[in-house]
Amino acid sequence: MNYEQELQNLKNAQKNAAMADLQKTRDTSLSNLAAEEAKIRPEYAAQRSTANANNRVAARNFQEYLANTGRANSGIGAQYEMSRQNNLQSGLNAINAAEAQSVADVARRRSDLENAYNTGLASANAQVEANYIQNLLNQRQQQWEREFAQKQFDEQVRQYNQNRQDQLNRAFSSGGGSGTSSSGNSSKKSTTSTANTTNNKNYNSVDSQLKNLMSLGAVTGVAGATIKNSTQMKNIISNAYKNGQLTENQVYQLALKYGL
Repeated sequence: MNYEQELQNLKNAQKNAAMADLQKTRDTSLSNLAAEEAKIRPEYAAQRSTANANNRVAARNFQEYLANTGRANSGIGAQYEMSRQNNLQSGLNAINAAEAQSVADVARRRSDLENAYNTGLASANAQVEANYIQNLLNQRQQQWEREFAQKQFDEQVRQYNQNRQDQLNRAFSSGGGSGTSSSGNSSKKSTTSTANTTNNKNYNSVDSQLKNLMSLGAVTGVAGATIKNSTQMKNIISNAYKNGQLTENQVYQLALKYGL
């Protein structure tokens, strides 16, 4: 799985988590609101019932008052009855209006909860998307930096190997040229002979080191390997130099000795 896919999975997980949190908050509020709404109708029904009961008690009391005062058939009773009915209806209308207002308030708050959920979800998703884009850009920047650093390293290694190869080629070129050149000038031959005699001890020392490495299989991979031709000797010396087992000067001396 690549890093971009991991970021995509993280984004989806964050969106799901945000949605779950918002849904939990909304559903809890809606549940509380439903419980509150369930109490509205019984509460106002009880108020209407109380208003009607109180009205009937008032009517009965007034009728008893009229009877006790001998005015049961007077016009006062009819006027009072009309007034009582008007007061009852006004009270019931007020109760009904209050009930309607409570129901409307619950509906408004339910709508507010849904709107808050949708707004919160949109905001959370937008933030998650923004974080995803930023993380993706950061990842691509880091990837570019890693690739650039790797290219720089590869170029340094290539240049280093090229320099060592150039040094090796110069050593073989210098050694071989000095070991195989000839001239009609007797004084030049004498000079070369004298130089070879002077450095003979150095040649033998380096030659011994190479043969010791060969006896251990350090430069050939096979202990006690034998040298069959100059090409094989050149490859062995080259490998030893590339492995850091011989210096450029030692390569030069061996090239002189074996005429490479």
